Amino acid sequence: MARYRNKSGPKSTASKKPPLTHFLCLPLVTSESGPKLEASSQRFKDIVATKEPAADDSLQRGGDDDGPEPGTSLPVVHPEAIRPVGALHCTLGVMSLDQSRLKEAKELLENLDIASMLRSCQSTEQGNRLNYEASSEENVDERPTDPGTQASASRSERIASPLSVDLKGLVSMHSPTKTSILYSAPIDSTERLYPFCLALQKLFSDKGFLVSDDRQLKLHATIVNTIYAKGRKRRSPPKWKAKQETPEPEQAAPSAAGVGKPVAGTDSPGTVEIKDERPGEQDEPQGHGPNANAPLKMDATAILERFKDFVWAEDVVLDRIAICEMGAKKKFDGQGRVVAEEYTEVASVRLPT
Repeated sequence: MARYRNKSGPKSTASKKPPLTHFLCLPLVTSESGPKLEASSQRFKDIVATKEPAADDSLQRGGDDDGPEPGTSLPVVHPEAIRPVGALHCTLGVMSLDQSRLKEAKELLENLDIASMLRSCQSTEQGNRLNYEASSEENVDERPTDPGTQASASRSERIASPLSVDLKGLVSMHSPTKTSILYSAPIDSTERLYPFCLALQKLFSDKGFLVSDDRQLKLHATIVNTIYAKGRKRRSPPKWKAKQETPEPEQAAPSAAGVGKPVAGTDSPGTVEIKDERPGEQDEPQGHGPNANAPLKMDATAILERFKDFVWAEDVVLDRIAICEMGAKKKFDGQGRVVAEEYTEVASVRLPT
């Protein structure tokens, strides 16, 4: 997420950035939201995903010239570019921690005064505007017009209610005509979520647990990320340019010992877990910023128009804050089929529900 400036240019011999090991997030998948998200994700796949990746001409190499002229037909998206439901979350910051620092980060998380933090969150239109500025729709909160008792009671009820969001629409992280990431921004009608997340981010940043980032927090659930699409040769960016961006959890696997390497284990008979690791991802970090250099791009203009009002899930109650390991784990059944993919939560605390 952070932009690391290499002042010495491409030939600098500066030490490598520390490997990313964990990230702070709000998971979006719960026992109630999971089925809704699975259904909407499957519908999205049925409409845009190809069953023959080799025939996919909508994805262009990152270094190629611009793709075909925007058209009205939907481009075909490689099915592996569509993020699995189990991995959906809102990232608040990424971490590079050894075991000692991880223990301290867990202690900070477990000792948060969440109730007090939520009470202090002011309902401001600015908070939503900052987070949803990339959205094509303006989110307007319906406020009571009576400045007296009714307004006060309404505000008290909203503050006391659980944090919940709607996931609607689809937005591009970059220029729609040549992008690698599509996401949905969470909509919180009480406008508490964004200031709450900023407060969380500040607490962990002030203690030095988060990798420094000079960009404004943008809450989002990644729906499509072409870094996971196979079938084309990667074109690596220059090392000095790659160091300017730090990846999101869904975009990189760390190289720390025991992290980001294939791991076998069993949760249930016949199920095997393997860390999600793509060749070269540790050495080719791609960021979420406008200078991101993902190897595959696509013209998503038609997809964005088609899904601008698409409902992924409504009334998703956010039930926890988590610290997760980098590198989603795939779970396979006895026939080698992927049955799930999710991040390992090393620590979490419950939110009021």
